[in-house]
Amino acid sequence: MLTDLDNLMRERAIEVLVVPMHEAMHPSFRWLSRGAKVTRGYAIKLIDREPVLVTYPMEREEAAATGLEVRLASEFGHERIFQSATNPSAAYAELFTNMLRALGARESLAFFGNLPLQLYLGVVEAMEQRGWRIHRSNGEDLIQLARKRKDAWEIEAIRSVGARTQQVVDGVRAMLRECAEGTAMTIGDLKRFVSLEIARLGMIEDHETILSQGRDAGVPHSRGDAAAPVRAGVPIVLDIFPADKTSGYFFDMTRTFCIGPVPAELRRLHADVFEAFTLARDAVRPGRKANLYQHKTCEYFEAKGYSTTLSTPATLTGYVHGLGHGVGLEIHEKPSFALTGDAIEVHDVITIEPGLYFPERELGVRIEDTFVVRENGVESLCEGGYGLEP
Repeated sequence: MLTDLDNLMRERAIEVLVVPMHEAMHPSFRWLSRGAKVTRGYAIKLIDREPVLVTYPMEREEAAATGLEVRLASEFGHERIFQSATNPSAAYAELFTNMLRALGARESLAFFGNLPLQLYLGVVEAMEQRGWRIHRSNGEDLIQLARKRKDAWEIEAIRSVGARTQQVVDGVRAMLRECAEGTAMTIGDLKRFVSLEIARLGMIEDHETILSQGRDAGVPHSRGDAAAPVRAGVPIVLDIFPADKTSGYFFDMTRTFCIGPVPAELRRLHADVFEAFTLARDAVRPGRKANLYQHKTCEYFEAKGYSTTLSTPATLTGYVHGLGHGVGLEIHEKPSFALTGDAIEVHDVITIEPGLYFPERELGVRIEDTFVVRENGVESLCEGGYGLEP
């Protein structure tokens, strides 16, 4: 939330944040700029003020479409500075000083975003020589921290991606039912359907969808063998995480299917994963550390006789990963359920995704929903339908 960013800046005595963008959209710039469709520019945020976009003439209309205040780099001497400066870092230091002074900043600032390190190390040094106090982080990203809790419109944007993601999953279910009735298909056929539907529904496949079976399903992020025919009697894991093409918000959902007779061992694993999923889902409350739920999930699986990362950190079988993560403009955001111990807060959007994996036995099961945290628990942004039978 933008108000969270104001508080974080105030606590650290940061007067102004600058998020440059050099030819590629990234989450920090997208968030502060309200998704401005510009390829170069700067989002500048002073405490308790709306961000200001500084851009270049070719993209002034795209920047203005956000509703934010727009200024042009030429107003601050861009052409003169870059024609006369001794090096790029010195030029940017002068440009930033001019624009920040004009916008009311006086002494302290921080840079965030995806920055070219070789350039901005020099920029920081040159700006300090000009009298600026530059915030040096201990590794924390204030904009990522502020993005953790979602505004209502962000939650609705994620919900919209979820509804379309569910349509894609339902289409895969229908194809698997055809397989069960004797239609020959490959994993690649399923993946092509997923890619086409994601595009048709106004989303993008930021990374290749995970659609794997048998041994591949036992390796959590194996993308699967596209040439392999869809097989009966083995788990088929579909982990789908598209982003909306316009807003950039992601969704994350995993289901495990099996066509034909379901082996007893697979059914038992699936039941144990679903119970772990249900226990975690029903237990999550704001104000508690996320890693508490990872710990409890490990204890549950170990009580069932499975290896986990709690007692065997390097295990490649059993429960081998974290319970979940935040979702937003990146597929993996805060809060982390790992040992860092991020607090869960109202308006966080998180996944819960326990799984069990035994690749040498051709077994892998994962169930995942995306949730928004409310005052008394979590609200699922997915539809149900957790069964193995498609």
